[in-house]
Amino acid sequence: MNRINSALLLILVIQVFLAAVVYWPQQAEIVADPAAPLLAIDPAAVTGIQLADEQGNEAFLQRIDGRWQLPLRQELPADSALIERLLRVLTREQHGYPVATSIAARQRFEVASYRFQRRVTLTGSDDAQLGTVFLGTAPAFRRIHARNDAADAIYSIAFNSFDAPARDADWLDRRLLQVPQPRSIQGPGFAVAQTDSGDWRTFDGATPEPRELEALLGSLANLQVDGIASDDQQRSLAEAAPAFSVSVATAAGERNLTFYLLEEEHFVHDPRYDLFFSISAYDFDRLNTLDSERLNGRP
Repeated sequence: MNRINSALLLILVIQVFLAAVVYWPQQAEIVADPAAPLLAIDPAAVTGIQLADEQGNEAFLQRIDGRWQLPLRQELPADSALIERLLRVLTREQHGYPVATSIAARQRFEVASYRFQRRVTLTGSDDAQLGTVFLGTAPAFRRIHARNDAADAIYSIAFNSFDAPARDADWLDRRLLQVPQPRSIQGPGFAVAQTDSGDWRTFDGATPEPRELEALLGSLANLQVDGIASDDQQRSLAEAAPAFSVSVATAAGERNLTFYLLEEEHFVHDPRYDLFFSISAYDFDRLNTLDSERLNGRP
């Protein structure tokens, strides 16, 4: 009996030793470098980003000649600041220690290949895949579970899923219609231009009222696009009469902004783009309620 017990004990010791040899390197790898990013790649090598959510929505971003665009949305400019933040989180920021590694945890935290809140795939030249990260549930305010598709470890990182939307329109550069430095402006009932000395005058030489001129210049410099009109709205707006228009001369050329009101929603069109864009009632009203008499220098 003692011999049998000794043999069983020896077998047990061997099994424990083999298990340690097999699994110890893996555990050491998981916790070895908490300062590492989720994807150890150079963000400058990323030329494409594909995003998907649990509802089947998808977005595709592409960097062409150093500029991020929406290739499926007539190559509209994308929000580079939002994109750079996403790349920084995935390729530069520390992921810390893992909170879980099991397959069951992938499903619970929604970072599995078949169950996720966001799937973010980075591609490089020739569309070569550089890596995929799954973003899942939020364990705390401004934190989210994340997992590199090539690893088991699940981390809690400082990020929000709504900063990685899976709709092209949500990546649109909201500033694409802003006019920060106009040289002349014509709108409903007024026309003003900047002189060589930097002063503003009406076309007949009068001086615009300063506060009204400041309101006009601020409205153009801060005009912000909220999104892209839906397909049905695009068709309706193409046949609608505009509410008003503003023509602006800049160093880069002429800009023509046409504003529309459709079913209590507000839109703008710039001939440089084929699409109509939605804007806030505030931005619409700022330009629509300007006092033309004061802009024309008549108090």
